[in-house]
Amino acid sequence: MIKRLFHIFKILFFCAFFSCGQTSPEEVGSSLIKIKSTASVKDLKLKSARLVSFSDNSFSPIGSLFKVISIEERIVVVDKIKGNAVLIFDDRGRYLSHIYRIGDGPGEYKNLENIYYDEKEKLLILIPMDYRKKYFFDLNGNFIREERYNENIYYSDLLPSDDIEILVNNGSLNLGDGFQVFENNQLITSAIPYVNYLDNTPLEGRNLISQINEDNFNFTVGNRDTIFRYNTKSREISTDYIFDFESPISKIDYGNHPSPLEYFVESQMFIGIFDIFQNDNFLSFTTFKYPRIKGRLLSKSTNKLYDTEEFIRQEVGDLGFEGILGMGHNGEFIAVLKAGEDGNWDFSNNKSLADAALQMGELESEEFLLLFFEIDE
Repeated sequence: MIKRLFHIFKILFFCAFFSCGQTSPEEVGSSLIKIKSTASVKDLKLKSARLVSFSDNSFSPIGSLFKVISIEERIVVVDKIKGNAVLIFDDRGRYLSHIYRIGDGPGEYKNLENIYYDEKEKLLILIPMDYRKKYFFDLNGNFIREERYNENIYYSDLLPSDDIEILVNNGSLNLGDGFQVFENNQLITSAIPYVNYLDNTPLEGRNLISQINEDNFNFTVGNRDTIFRYNTKSREISTDYIFDFESPISKIDYGNHPSPLEYFVESQMFIGIFDIFQNDNFLSFTTFKYPRIKGRLLSKSTNKLYDTEEFIRQEVGDLGFEGILGMGHNGEFIAVLKAGEDGNWDFSNNKSLADAALQMGELESEEFLLLFFEIDE
């Protein structure tokens, strides 16, 4: 846990954390939402909730959950720390298969970067760190094919949608625009120019694109304070949300600080917007304040911001919160839970979940559980 958080911290620290100050969609029309100013979670309650535990698997115990994809009666998880692999379970958490192809042959890689789902082809797309290739697998983990991709792209996030490919590009590696859209392999939209103090970092790209409806998608780029919107019909980019991180010093002062790392830790600054998921009523995202991630739930009807971990403590119990890392089929958020700091699994604030946990047998402190839930306001 500590190693994983320190890994995230190292990556996020190297980002700057202020708007770029140029005329762009960032500056159009949205009021600031203060990251620190959260409303009382007493205004919220669980509408529905269910737990999923993972059965033992023949490959390796899960060491971390980097990503969760819920599709076609499958739960696909990415473990980048311990297994460097993709594990595939059914929707009840029973192990089915895994993808672990270390080597130099077809469909093989040395290190796993990320994995995505192509809904049209119903295939998983694995992006390795080592090669400029996409590897395609079916939902049982069988290798289908590989394809080389554009040498000018460094994926931070990818969302295939019908005949188009929406992506966030890691501009720190190629100085290119942060947001790009391809149709039939032709570039049709390129925006959010590279800015060194926002993009010159190996920022961990995770869940930076979120679908709103059939034609609209939210996204964020680098360490900007903005969640943008892209419309696939008009090909226009606009601003949906701008966040005020309430940073204690300016970007110039921070850039000239003699000990920026120590200052960041001591000042308890918030940085980063990632893990963006949404349903009709709420948008969830993650930010970071040393030494751990901070979840936020944004009400679309009131624009109130809530602390996700506080909400889970209120409605479930005192548990470890690893973030909201996926969405269920019916608009459920998927939170990754661990045992509390005392090593115990506490479901004292929710009898139905406590009963469900009892049915799972003895839960180990190192295990992960998935909480699928909806919210009422």
